[in-house]
Amino acid sequence: MKAEANQTLYNLIRAYMHALGTSRTTVVALKSYIDAVQRLNCAIADFRPMLEGLNTVIKNTEPKVIPLVHLIEAFEAEMAHLSDLSLEAAKKRAVENLSQKLELFKTATAKVTVQCMNCIAPGDLIIAHSSTTYIRDALVRAHTELEREFKVLVLKHDFIRTKALVDDLERHQVDHILIPEYNLSHYLKSARKLFIGAVSVTSDNQAITGIGTANVVSLCHWYHVPVYLFAESIKFTHKSLPDQLIYYEERDKTEADFKFHMKTFSHDFIDLAMVDHLITEMGETARPAK
Repeated sequence: MKAEANQTLYNLIRAYMHALGTSRTTVVALKSYIDAVQRLNCAIADFRPMLEGLNTVIKNTEPKVIPLVHLIEAFEAEMAHLSDLSLEAAKKRAVENLSQKLELFKTATAKVTVQCMNCIAPGDLIIAHSSTTYIRDALVRAHTELEREFKVLVLKHDFIRTKALVDDLERHQVDHILIPEYNLSHYLKSARKLFIGAVSVTSDNQAITGIGTANVVSLCHWYHVPVYLFAESIKFTHKSLPDQLIYYEERDKTEADFKFHMKTFSHDFIDLAMVDHLITEMGETARPAK
């Protein structure tokens, strides 16, 4: 039953990542953790083991949510000594600690948005694929606050992400074109930039990205369209690609009475050699050394 509960949580986190992106999923997860701690009613002797159990589950999601993993690991280290506290005092310390980490992460994400805004120039045609929240915000704010005139080429990918981006662009009257992802080749000679985000950046110079990103990056790299990868520095991990636990499933899909047995991965990965600009909240950074 415990394994089933863990798998349910992993499925939920993947669904959030698909709909919201990794950064917003990290924020939602931390807020949920804080709420769970505030609601917890147990003996003080059970408090730390219960936190450790949840922390273990969070650190082994498929794929790993690296910013959340880093924040939870730091939280564990800072909460190692609780034996001298009452339950209410321990809960108060945990909530304060998690709240501080949440605010620091939100600040880093806001800074990435500003860095992204600064990469938008007048006259740009920017390809947007499975855009993160901060890329969407940057596109809107560059138009509304910086008053820069540019155009966004929106690749129709999944419904949720594409709808969120198109809704924002239409609401703020940002000039854009919506095309099927497979029609990108018709625009590569006029596009100036590709903006993408990442779930994590590994020690062997791989970026875990949304499904379909690898194909788009490969085309842009071949046509010399600069690829901009935006990621908070906390998304960088000292572990390699195989340690990221990219989820896959096998299922049968029937079309016109024909059954396809398909194996599907939840995320793509791209080599940083195909990324022209790697940008964190601190600005452009060199690719990690192998």
